[in-house]
Formats: sequence, structure tokens, C-alpha cells
Amino acid sequence: MMLMLSVVTTLYRSSRYVDAFYRRIVADAEKLTSSFEIVFVNDASPDDSLEMARRLCATDPRVKVIDLARNFGQHRALMCGMRHAGGERVFVIDVDLEEEPENLGRFWRAMDEDCETDVVVGQLEEKTLPFAKAFTSDLFYKVFNAFSPVQISDRDIVSRLMKRSYADALLQYGETELFLPAVWKDAGFVQKRIVATKVYDGNSSYTFRKKLVMAADAITSFSSRPLTGIFYLGLLSSGTATLVILYLVLQKLFWGRVFVGWTSLMAALFLIGGVIIFSIGVVGIYIAKIFSEVKGRPTSLVRAIYQGNCVRAPRAADDSRREHEWQG
Repeated sequence: MMLMLSVVTTLYRSSRYVDAFYRRIVADAEKLTSSFEIVFVNDASPDDSLEMARRLCATDPRVKVIDLARNFGQHRALMCGMRHAGGERVFVIDVDLEEEPENLGRFWRAMDEDCETDVVVGQLEEKTLPFAKAFTSDLFYKVFNAFSPVQISDRDIVSRLMKRSYADALLQYGETELFLPAVWKDAGFVQKRIVATKVYDGNSSYTFRKKLVMAADAITSFSSRPLTGIFYLGLLSSGTATLVILYLVLQKLFWGRVFVGWTSLMAALFLIGGVIIFSIGVVGIYIAKIFSEVKGRPTSLVRAIYQGNCVRAPRAADDSRREHEWQG
């Protein structure tokens, strides 16, 4: 029998949400089809999220738990869950209940309304974030869109319902550094957006340091413009320096003026030195990404797959860039 729906979500410090999420998503899925599965991907959660999900496995054969060998990050964990999803439609959502599990039914009906739609995405009508978080979020999206040819919206949420063809297209993205919002947009297909809501509970596993790392990874993964910017910055600096030198020479030759000043000299040296170091740093990020990609390491490793009362053997990878999985 063909599986009609797969619900994919990740677990990280999620123990207080698991049971409520399960009840709500099952109640909504049962209204749509009797053929569905729920795929929990445990991203090495330090709490008892895995144990709670395994208890659900024991009572409901429709629940599958993918236990990753270590923490790989939400984006890689979601891609891993999609690889193990067998449904003709795949619904991706966060487990923390900030996004309503009942969106599944709304997205399903929106997809049925137009057979050409490949993915239905939830989009916020307005964002309600604390000032500091809203400022950093807006800044990130503005900077990313300024540098990247792939334009993403700061109002799109994680929740989305995908056809199998779109999900399979996403799985062809084999880069080690994944930034899913841009991958979702870059894949193309016919994407339909409908209004959704999101309630922020104030808890987030993304620290300020993690956000900075993600911002650097996202921009350098989807754009070479920083490298082009370095070229123009160097060109501007060289041109400015040439004009200043020409001006000083003319002052000396025709008017006999000699400009002296330790402060201005040191300021110029610090400015040029800072530009050079910054430029080398940006180039270094790109070199590091090349180094990471050419090694071809797997984007995630699966320790075990739980379904029912047994541990299933992981599905073998069919090429070197797919998940290399093993059973613990």
C-alpha cells in the first residue's frame, strides 16, 4: 500500500513538546488519510526526547524515530528525516508547537485546490518578536538578500507541505553546509504561500554565536559576491591611495608643501591593515568551505532507526553524498 503522508520533525531539547505534538498532528492527519507516518529525528538531544519518542513507537507503528550519532544541526537533521520519509506528500514542521500542527490540514486542502502546486508554505502576516530579536532577524535577512542571488522572505516559516517530486529535488542538494531556507527557494517548482501564525515562547536553541555562524555559512554558501566585493574594495583603496600620493607629489613640486603627521600615518596604516585582514578572512571562509566540500563527508550519521518494538536496519546510501548510515 502506498504511503500518502510523512510528517517530519526534529528533536532537540523537545521533551516537553513531544506528547502534545504527537496528539495534535495525529488528530489532524487522521482527518486527511489513514496512510501516514510520523518521522522524529533525534538530533542528539541532551534531554529525554528520544525516550519519549521511543515510547510512542512502542504504541503506534506509524511512528519512526531516527537517532543521529551526534548533533548535526536542525537543517541537516530535517534533510535526514526527509530521506527516510516514504510518503507521497511530506509535511515538515518544528516540534515546539510555535507553528500549529493543524496547519497540515490547511496546507493539504490548499494543495488539492491546484494540482500544479508542488509545495505549500506557511507565511506570517506580521512578525511579533521582541525588539532585539526582531532587529537581528531583519538585519540578517537584509544582509543575506543583499549578497545572495537567491532572495528569501523573513515571513516564511518552517512548516511546509511538499509533493514527493519536490522533496526528492531537495535531496539532490549535497553540500555539507546547508541553509534550508535558501535551498527551499533555490529549488524552484510551483510554491504556494498561505497565511499562517507562529507563537514565540521565548525559548530557542539558537544562541547569538550560533546565529552569527549560520549567517556567515548562509551568505558564503549561496553567493560569491563577498569575493567580488573584496576586489572592488581593493580597487577603491588602490585608486584612493594613488590619488592621495599624486596630490602630495604635486604639493611638493609646485608649492613646496610637505605634509607630516604621525597620527594620520598610523590611522592610514591601521585602516589598510584592517581591510587586508578582513579580506583575507573572507577568502579564508571560502577556502574552508571548499576544503569541507571536497572531503565529501556525510551530512549526517544515523545511529539507529526505531519503529515499533524493534530497531530497524538503516537504509543503505545509494551514492557517496547521501547519508552514510549504520545501526548502533
